[in-house]
Amino acid sequence: MKSTNEFQVIVVGAGHAGCEAALATSRMGLQTLLLTINLDTVAALPCNPSIGGQGKGQLVREVDALGGEMAVVADETSIQRRRLNTRKGIAVQANRFQSDKEAYSRRMLQSLMLQPNLKLLQALVTDLYFHNGTLSGVKTVSGQIWLAPAVILTTGTFLRGKIHIGDVSFAAGRAGEPAAVELGISLEKLGLPLMRFKTGTPPRVDAATVDFSGLEKQEEDPETAPFSLWSRHESLFPAKPCYITRTTAETHRVIKENFGRSALIAGLITGTGARYCPSIEDKLNKFPDKETHKVFLEPEGAFSQEIYLQGLSTSLPEDVQEAYVATLPGLEHARITRPGYGIEYDIVDPVDLFPTLMSKSVPNLFLAGQINGTSGYEEAAAQGILAGINAGAAVRGISPLVLDSGQSYLGLMVEEITTLGITEPYRVFTSRSPFRLNLRMTNAEERLSEHAFSRGALPAEKMSYIERRLERFNEIQRQLEEIKLTPAQLSEKLPQFATLLPASSLTLAQLLRRPEAGLTEFAGFVPEIGELDRIGVLELEARVKYSGYLEQQNREFSLRESMQAEQLDEAFFADIPAAISKEARMKILAVRPATVGALAKIPGVRASDLALVLMSVKKRRQAKGPTL
Repeated sequence: MKSTNEFQVIVVGAGHAGCEAALATSRMGLQTLLLTINLDTVAALPCNPSIGGQGKGQLVREVDALGGEMAVVADETSIQRRRLNTRKGIAVQANRFQSDKEAYSRRMLQSLMLQPNLKLLQALVTDLYFHNGTLSGVKTVSGQIWLAPAVILTTGTFLRGKIHIGDVSFAAGRAGEPAAVELGISLEKLGLPLMRFKTGTPPRVDAATVDFSGLEKQEEDPETAPFSLWSRHESLFPAKPCYITRTTAETHRVIKENFGRSALIAGLITGTGARYCPSIEDKLNKFPDKETHKVFLEPEGAFSQEIYLQGLSTSLPEDVQEAYVATLPGLEHARITRPGYGIEYDIVDPVDLFPTLMSKSVPNLFLAGQINGTSGYEEAAAQGILAGINAGAAVRGISPLVLDSGQSYLGLMVEEITTLGITEPYRVFTSRSPFRLNLRMTNAEERLSEHAFSRGALPAEKMSYIERRLERFNEIQRQLEEIKLTPAQLSEKLPQFATLLPASSLTLAQLLRRPEAGLTEFAGFVPEIGELDRIGVLELEARVKYSGYLEQQNREFSLRESMQAEQLDEAFFADIPAAISKEARMKILAVRPATVGALAKIPGVRASDLALVLMSVKKRRQAKGPTL
């Protein structure tokens, strides 16, 4: 009889990575144990109370396509929905939702508690357990040993975490929760390559003490499509606006006068922070001539009185925080409810990971989330579901899931952190992908769902629905390409498109390619359009409107794949195409990659840059003639 402390997979940590990992393995039918320091802070949103954004919104959809939970929870607990970059191309458009942070945590906990094959336990893990030299489970602070052939670590900022507020510092995983000191020491003793990173949070203020009357208001867009195909509810909460204020000359004076009291500037923080998300004192220190910086006032919940001051992350003392917050328009009398703080923590260098997210040093040990040096809830959740699927695959003895950069942003992220390494917290951006037009937020299921289904992470009924949905897309697209209207029919039935009457008949697809045209305008000709969900409408519009660009990108992708192993010689580096961007040129010359495949993986090499490289290499190959 199986022991009560014996499982097939153990997940350590119940942040966004841990939740998705545990749900994935348990949905694969594996007995799973999820251990966390505090069950009251499952899937916490300790930084900004939002899900999604450019690149991040695409990851949320990829998690959904792989059978994850983040998208559903974000939909049901949203208090504001916006679709970003609507005036730009479909590749960079993405959802960003404000969430009720307490409701988000409760809703995710509910999913965990109701999930078959999954046991939750509040406990502090202090060490990995080995039997005969093989990873066999974990130990907790109470001395309990929990057994499993596969372990997933999703420890977030808790590994030897240390909070800094001015010259005050103390051990913590985040505010109010203990650090995982012993576990950090045990991983170091195992020989895992550890690094030290840093992040931070801004102060929160009482909404009742803020004057919103003169601030720029950001309302939600009620037409924004949900994240998930499976949400039962649009949202359970009323919408709330966000607001924007700006720092002033007085703000900058107060902060600059107190540079020496900043834990970061004073050198008390040794960990490396993210360039793209610096603290307010770091911004002013590095960009002293910039006159003002935006500050976003984001509500933390539908019924919460706390406001998150996005853009004011800091490690300054509390009295300085109070002083500079009072210099912001609208916040002259604001009362801080929670001070901001900086936190540094251990990570494991992700070059120690296989693309499956299994450690090269410790077989059947998987890592996901901030422990891999990434930042962001969405990056963590995506790694969590990948680690979960692959831990489950390892236990079952089936083929692992390895995603490449052409398939998903998740694959791109894993490829970059495990092969190139990192020097700062990693964040997904759409600009990182040379083939981002193919990695649309709207086509995640088409790209990924079969992979999850084949490994048992996505149930058959959901896969069947996705297959029927894709068949409907293909049928509607076929009709759009075939149905033609004469100039007279166009004038009669679609007068909004008849201002410049064509000389010959046009298909509905040709009409849809006009910038001002929308898919729903053609529902009278193709009734199936009226049955589409909002994600489906956006996807079909993208397929038709960008068909030429998609074909070109597919050709470029095929060309890149065929030229992966093509060698780059000194003649290439001496004559890099002049049209390549300055940033890409500098990085190519610094790295001097041996092959086209290695060059394509360099961060900062854009799609346009790669296309020029491919054409240059192809011409050089053709000029040399066939080899004997």
